[in-house]
Amino acid sequence: MSKSAEPLSLRQCDDGKWEVENVPDNWIKCETKEDAQIISNAPIVLQESYETLLPNEKVAARLERTADKLEQYKMGFHARRFQARAKLARGN
Repeated sequence: MSKSAEPLSLRQCDDGKWEVENVPDNWIKCETKEDAQIISNAPIVLQESYETLLPNEKVAARLERTADKLEQYKMGFHARRFQARAKLARGN
């Protein structure tokens, strides 16, 4: 049995913006709380994609939404990984 993925840490700044800790002591400032939550849940979405055996549109859509946010916040390398997993989740 594999270890369950956990969301990345979130915090709200004094200016009201939200941040996600992608690696220890490196916080990415997001435009909205929703953006921060999508990025925070990236490890969970990725694990779901590895556990999905059959094509699954819901998982593919979550992977694509996460990829879009990663790209928006200049994390293109990770975004491409999520895009590739979305194609696989669709059976492509």
